Amino acid sequence: MAKKVTTKKKQTTFSDKKKKIDINNIKGSMFVILCLGVLLIFATYAWFSTSLNVRIKTFNMVVTKNSGLTISFDAINYDTALEISANALLNDLKNTYPNHMSQWATNGLTPVSSNGITNHNSPAFNIFVADGGVKYFKRDKSRGFVTTKQLQETKPKQFSYYIAFDVFLKNETDSPISDNLYLDGDTSVTIGDEENDEMKGLANSVRIGIVKIGSTSLDAPAATAQNLSCNNNCESIIYEPNSTNHTALSIERAQKYGVNLVDGQKFPTYAFSRAGGPIYVENSVSGSPNLDANYFTLQNTVTEANFEEPLFDIPNGVTKARIYLWIEGQDIDSLETDSTGADLSISLSLVKDQAGHLDENE
Repeated sequence: MAKKVTTKKKQTTFSDKKKKIDINNIKGSMFVILCLGVLLIFATYAWFSTSLNVRIKTFNMVVTKNSGLTISFDAINYDTALEISANALLNDLKNTYPNHMSQWATNGLTPVSSNGITNHNSPAFNIFVADGGVKYFKRDKSRGFVTTKQLQETKPKQFSYYIAFDVFLKNETDSPISDNLYLDGDTSVTIGDEENDEMKGLANSVRIGIVKIGSTSLDAPAATAQNLSCNNNCESIIYEPNSTNHTALSIERAQKYGVNLVDGQKFPTYAFSRAGGPIYVENSVSGSPNLDANYFTLQNTVTEANFEEPLFDIPNGVTKARIYLWIEGQDIDSLETDSTGADLSISLSLVKDQAGHLDENE
């Protein structure tokens, strides 16, 4: 006769239920702590950690018509206006300007920091980026730090953090005296009105840089103009559009770092001056009393208020210059920004006087 097999259902006690609840609570708490840790990483001066995915909708560069001034990407094909794009800088120049060093941000502009050139023999901006994002000693979320590295322009690059390219200004004046080059009122960096304050803060953090490298005669071969170097005479400027615009969100976030930001007033930016670290996040905010003077120096910028002052002088001939466009991570309007994407429209408008002819007629 087969033996009857019986099973005894295990009774779940109150103690067992409590243990399960406690375990689930612990797991839930750990998940919350993990999430808070992630939030802290992205909420702590976020340009160190976050790709802001800011794309270029339009980028135009123009010079005043009928002034004897024209502009070119390759010192061969000149016009009064240039449409700046990845295709124009990376593909179209392969045959006409083979040794160009154009940089494009196909994946979107990522915040970097620069104070321009370091000396009169430098044709390229020194540009720094946080290396690997925010790190923490012994997982102490209150003491995030970064190390920075300097980016190099050793070859054309499609997936850069910023945009950079050479231009050639042909100035036909027939005067032995140089003219002066200015930015004019059509120069702008704009973002759609439908964007929120966070995205508008990014437009307020954009910088445009120009390096004047050197000049040659009007009849010099294109290769001569393309290969111009500084000869210890390079000059640079950094233009800060929207320098006095600060959104309500930017003002609120700045207050958390002890910074009083006022809409309508320009606020100083302290950009990276060298690579290295560790640099504590709390010691990196422009305008903060804790700013680490070993790594940051005041960024001298040109604004709309300076448009009546010349950028450079340009002789009768061809002048080589290099243009930069980037999001300045040290700008106060970039605090804690985390972007899902935004489109910028940039217009860079140059005008010259006729100083040589004016002097001749005096």
